[in-house]
Amino acid sequence: MRTYKDYCGQHAIRISICMAFLALLITPISSQGIEARIKDISRVAGLEEVELIGYGIVSGLGGTGDKDLMLTKQTVANLMENFQIQLSSGDIKSKNVAAVAVIARVPPFHKANDRVDIKVSSMGDASSLEGGVLMMTPMLDPNGEFYALAQGSLTVGGFSAGQGGAGGATVQKNHVTTALVPGGAVLKMSQSTKFYENGILRLVLRNPDFTTADRMASAINKELGGIAVAKDAGTVSVNIPQEKLDIGQASAFIAKLERISLSPDVRAKVIVNERTGTIVMGGDVHISEAVVAHGNLTVTVKETLRVSQPTDLTLVGANVVTGSNVLANVRMPPIGTAVVPDVETKAEEEKARVMLVPNLTTVRELADMLNFMGATPRDLISILEALRELGALQMELVSM
Repeated sequence: MRTYKDYCGQHAIRISICMAFLALLITPISSQGIEARIKDISRVAGLEEVELIGYGIVSGLGGTGDKDLMLTKQTVANLMENFQIQLSSGDIKSKNVAAVAVIARVPPFHKANDRVDIKVSSMGDASSLEGGVLMMTPMLDPNGEFYALAQGSLTVGGFSAGQGGAGGATVQKNHVTTALVPGGAVLKMSQSTKFYENGILRLVLRNPDFTTADRMASAINKELGGIAVAKDAGTVSVNIPQEKLDIGQASAFIAKLERISLSPDVRAKVIVNERTGTIVMGGDVHISEAVVAHGNLTVTVKETLRVSQPTDLTLVGANVVTGSNVLANVRMPPIGTAVVPDVETKAEEEKARVMLVPNLTTVRELADMLNFMGATPRDLISILEALRELGALQMELVSM
């Protein structure tokens, strides 16, 4: 049996999985090779965004609004009452309005009268929000408190044109039932943020890892002295010097802290998506020695319709002989033309390639081995899953 090493270098790359995977294949990943700033891999505890939600009405849709939704009609009737106009929901027939949900994400340190972008999405059966205007809509925080007021013209990132139905066609690009209103909400509340307590600042890692947390604490201590300690895989505690607090320079200290760089540790992980055939790998690869046999079985079923045209067997007034008896004047039913399928089934099995996979420690070695096998991305997913079940794949395999 010829080994993988005997074949390596004799075959060109035959598969293309995705640009992200190719980038990983071209350059082997090293957990020590990439540096990142503290501000890019962590956040300051206590600096939280505020999620807002609201319910409102979009008008001016030109016939593309909700068709006959009672929710929309009742909302419009309630809105008219604010202007001393009495209407029942049954009196409203307009298709130019739509019920929508309005959401926003407010960053930390926001103040009253700041403006934030809002997203609008249809809640009913409106076919398009293009050209609509969001009417004044109150927005609430997770505690149900009034937090912002939203309104404005919608920006739809697509279009829909044409007429559907018989003899018609509709052309649509992107989603036209969601929209954006830049700066569409005015905040009515300010956020009082305290990002340190008793002189202690906590940094929260975006991807918790004990090694990365320890490296972060070491990098801070090397740059600023022994003021940091890794509390757990996701938190690094930093003592702000008292002299910085006394002169009100905590923010300047944090700005300096965020610029410190370190090499975050990367876990060996494979992420596969069988629906799209995408495979992305990261970190150092560790594959134990194993034997892999790979071959494809293709089954083809071909059906051809054939017309059967029998001879005329319609007999009227004829004598029919059945054994020793003669039946006179027997009427035979006519036999018509029939369509008969011809089915042909063929199975082809590709000759399997049996290879000894050696101990692999880099992404490039794994890529060379998989490319040599000539497998498709979906075949590679099956091979990787089989290696994991065997215990030879020393990586975390995540299926999306």
